Amino acid sequence: MNLIFAATLSLLQTAAAQSAPKPLPKFEDYPVKGAFNQVPHSPILATQEQQRYRTRIREGVEKGWGVWINGEWGKEQNRPGPNFAGHYIVIVWGCGSGCLRMAMSNAETGTIYNPPLSEDVGLALPMLVFPNSAGRAADVEYRSDSRLMVIRATPHSDRRNAAPYAFYFLWQDERWTLLMRLPLEE
Repeated sequence: MNLIFAATLSLLQTAAAQSAPKPLPKFEDYPVKGAFNQVPHSPILATQEQQRYRTRIREGVEKGWGVWINGEWGKEQNRPGPNFAGHYIVIVWGCGSGCLRMAMSNAETGTIYNPPLSEDVGLALPMLVFPNSAGRAADVEYRSDSRLMVIRATPHSDRRNAAPYAFYFLWQDERWTLLMRLPLEE
């Protein structure tokens, strides 16, 4: 009888542990290994979309315009240098009501990368464009000393059942990995 009770208790504990919510990724969980502190390399504009926004991208890399500190709108660096993951310059600009565009430049090499939601993570969106977030721009958070980027947005906001989510992306090996997607309360 005790053996059956112990086995049942063990199964219940295992099920509870598996259904327990995963802790949210934190910026300090994904530190960088050094920072780039020289003059940033000029951006290498390789695609038509990057060429179309060459002025925004160049001014971000060369002058720090549109380069937000910790992803906070209105808190521009106004100086050249990385603001994400030690070596990267995230440049953000508006594109109308509820819309943001973003490009990311490697300060050391000048290579330009797309923002996470434009990558192939099952939410392919037009390059450099963040989705509307229920009539307002997406919220973006990142740090210069971390490889984590958090985006709160409503993908496919033009659809009737569109729902807001918090996306937790990791920048690693020159690509984005979706760590977690959580629904947000409206």
